[in-house]
Amino acid sequence: MRIKKFLLPTPYSLFLIILLAFALRSYHLDSQSLRGDEAASVIYAAMPITELWELARVTDPHPPLYYVILHGWQAIMGESAWAMRYAGVMAGTLAVAALYRLTQVTLRNTRLSLLAAFLLAINPLQIWLAQDVRSYAFFTLMGLLASWLFWLNAKDAKEGERRRKGKILPTPYFLLLYIILTVANFYTHYYAIFLMAFHGLFILIQLTKSIQSRKPPLTSHFLLLTSHLSFLISYFIIGLLILPGLQLAYHFSSEAAGGIEIIPTPEIFRQASTALLTGFTLDYSNGLMVSLILAPIWLIGLVTLLRFQPRAGQFWGLFFALPVLGVIALSIGRPFFKERFLIQAQPAFEVLLAVGFMTLWQSATSITNTSDYKALSLIIARIGRFIAVLSLLFLLAINGLSLHNYFNNPLYAKSTPWHLYHDYVADHARAGDVMLTNFPEASVSYYSPNQLPFYVVPDERDRDVAYRLARTAQIAQAYQRIWFLPLAHQGFDEESAVLTWLDRHADRVNQIFFPQYNLNLYLTPSQIEAGMISQPTHFAHNITLRGYQIWDKEGQSKLTPELTLQLKPKQKFTLSLYWQADQPTDVPYTVYVHVVAADGFNRTSQDNQPVWGSYPTNTWQPHETITDKYTLTIPEGTPPGPHQIRVGWYRSDNGARVSVTNSTAEWVVLGMKLGIRN
Repeated sequence: MRIKKFLLPTPYSLFLIILLAFALRSYHLDSQSLRGDEAASVIYAAMPITELWELARVTDPHPPLYYVILHGWQAIMGESAWAMRYAGVMAGTLAVAALYRLTQVTLRNTRLSLLAAFLLAINPLQIWLAQDVRSYAFFTLMGLLASWLFWLNAKDAKEGERRRKGKILPTPYFLLLYIILTVANFYTHYYAIFLMAFHGLFILIQLTKSIQSRKPPLTSHFLLLTSHLSFLISYFIIGLLILPGLQLAYHFSSEAAGGIEIIPTPEIFRQASTALLTGFTLDYSNGLMVSLILAPIWLIGLVTLLRFQPRAGQFWGLFFALPVLGVIALSIGRPFFKERFLIQAQPAFEVLLAVGFMTLWQSATSITNTSDYKALSLIIARIGRFIAVLSLLFLLAINGLSLHNYFNNPLYAKSTPWHLYHDYVADHARAGDVMLTNFPEASVSYYSPNQLPFYVVPDERDRDVAYRLARTAQIAQAYQRIWFLPLAHQGFDEESAVLTWLDRHADRVNQIFFPQYNLNLYLTPSQIEAGMISQPTHFAHNITLRGYQIWDKEGQSKLTPELTLQLKPKQKFTLSLYWQADQPTDVPYTVYVHVVAADGFNRTSQDNQPVWGSYPTNTWQPHETITDKYTLTIPEGTPPGPHQIRVGWYRSDNGARVSVTNSTAEWVVLGMKLGIRN
């Protein structure tokens, strides 16, 4: 039985593989929100091109070329998540075609080339990064194209002295393209330096082997060296062109990019192996199991190539090993490892896997096909083919599981679903609103509705609390409502000072919970003043009740013009009380709110220290105004009729109630009318 029977003609097979790659990379393209780095890419790409070099020098630890490419793409396609990710889809799909071509010219085996392209097409790591607004898909594509041109030039150099008509140097056109693509690859991602090292080492090995295999006369050695002179010149030119980029990279060499942590070396190797096979969406134990099971396959592929096609084996072995080992070596004891940095070695890894599968399938060819060995040959062939098919099906199943997790399991989503907050705010925002957050998360900025002003407090790391409070108060004075997205991150607003100020001095009328985060809507102090029901009442502990209000979730009063609120049993309402500290007090008092029937029976109540128990009165500042909220539920079985709301204070230590100034009353009855109906 031959594999050939199951294959379509090569052009059709290749077309279907490329179509599959495109479909997988396009599927659910914008179903997940842009993660922070993606949103940053969109923001950076919108900057003037003249500013991108300075960005790479000072702010962003990535070279600027990708942002230049994205700048032009954004100008044509717009900046929606789908449009921005589609650029990576195209690059990732073209990478599959490029791998087929490179495998074909190096190994000259169509079935092997198709299998390698297929494995790259379905690889979860490739799909994840192709759907990412970052440079990795372009990084992979440029590396493949540069390596293809490198192989063509290396082949010319190897055979140059045997060419007729005295043509020794490689084709100048291909060599020029190689220089351009290699330099462009480096300015797309700094780790392209490892691919350049692979090219240089490969040429050095070939040159050394060629010299060792030749005998005098010296003219033969001279012709050989001359045939490689073009590579020496090209590497010199490349070195000059990437020198400014090396200076940029050195600027960030002593610090981690994007909060990368130091990872123990054994864990680096495990993560590297798991990512190359299955991407990011398998748990620790499953990823380790897959790595151990399939590691022999690509090792068999590497050994097979080195034995039967040494030159191609050295090419693909170095293509895989140098980028992987280079990234790992750079990350030992330093915060520089992310699985995605291995992406440029991925095509070579898939080629080695493909060769391993093909070797197992054709395992009987190494047994002499004579009558003495025919039975043994048949047994080995069947065992090898069984292992090859089983291993390939296992890899396909694992890739399918990984992709299912990526596309459907929120646990493995690449990003917090920021688009949900965007959609909600866009539907509910109105004139006079502002968007505020306390961490410069690029995704929050990207998804902030365009019609709203947007602020980050603090706008820089390590701003002191006084600055944060003053800046928040300044913003609150300028707007009517604040949509606040609280994010706690090291170095910015770890104490949640912005949230604390808003809870104490603005009025939170709504809190919307989304997966992984929540969004708060506040009325600013000016809106409180405009909408509260004034009822000035002085208590004996130097605190004044300024007024009260019951708001709906949009910040509109729920009271009728006659200050009436009708409720049914089991319904709840939230009462906002507005206090002012007249003088300092050294005692932490407790507020009580009672719903009392006409017969004096207390139907329900809530007692706590102000601001949900977080702001004791002995910490209040003179003349400070405070917002204090209480949510009460009308008990089931409450008979219909009028009720009143009583508000008062008592000492937290002994329960002694505080009287109203110039009165014997221990509480104030709010002027509103609370009616209970069936």
